Amino acid sequence: IGHKVPPPGTEAYIPQRYPDNRIISSKYTFWNFIPKNLFEQFRRIANFYFLIIFLVQLIIDTPTSPITSGLPLFFVITVTAIKQGYEDWLRHKADNAVNQCPVHVVRMGLISFMIFKNVGDVVLVKEDETFPCDLILLSTSRDDGTCFVTTASLDGESSHKVTDAQRSP
Repeated sequence: IGHKVPPPGTEAYIPQRYPDNRIISSKYTFWNFIPKNLFEQFRRIANFYFLIIFLVQLIIDTPTSPITSGLPLFFVITVTAIKQGYEDWLRHKADNAVNQCPVHVVRMGLISFMIFKNVGDVVLVKEDETFPCDLILLSTSRDDGTCFVTTASLDGESSHKVTDAQRSP
């Protein structure tokens, strides 16, 4: 709770490095897109087969030109890379939108707003609010300590799941 503040009564405090709470569902970065995409595409047996045919036509003197197999292969690889790059860009945008969502955080008895990716504290969740998925439910407003959660953005299921609050020992 408030992990950036030293615990009371300590003389020396060594700040800890905590990972952020960022959601990353994209496959590529700017730096690894080309090698990772080519690796994924040539794992497909058809693309690998046409690559071998193209290389054989380059090395060995064949009656057909290497362009007849190289050009279609280049076209398929390029179009697929553009499509996968666009889809990954959309995933980056969706991740950024989710990571920028505000949540209510309780720090030192005060409620403040914080964005998803910086959360690492006690979070106050109200009805129908979106919140980070890696929370431990401490208490609810219900007498039986249950909470109904919709996890459609995680697993696609639109039904409500019952979650129980932690019981004190």
